[in-house]
Amino acid sequence: MFSTICLLYFGGFLCWMNTSKRIAWANRPAIVASWHKHPNQSRYMATALFVVATVGCVLLLGIGSGLFTAIVLLMLAGSLSVLFFPFRYFGLREMLILYAVCLCLELIF
Repeated sequence: MFSTICLLYFGGFLCWMNTSKRIAWANRPAIVASWHKHPNQSRYMATALFVVATVGCVLLLGIGSGLFTAIVLLMLAGSLSVLFFPFRYFGLREMLILYAVCLCLELIF
């Protein structure tokens, strides 16, 4: 469950970064490129992903610790996105591979 919540936060930050005029994203996927032309759609998608992830944290851990964990994961996803995105260390494919590995490890342990 935590890996899915982290994926939602990372996806939300990628959608939010898509609305920026200063960030140059060379090979955007088709749907992301269409959202870049209409930034409100991308902002709504990012907000929806953030809300779903926060509700997942609250349902999983309770109100107090769920909101605290949501804030920590939000800051983690934001800082890692800002740190690694300009160097192109991860994209959509790498993020999905990392999610699959983390999900397998979460289910095993």
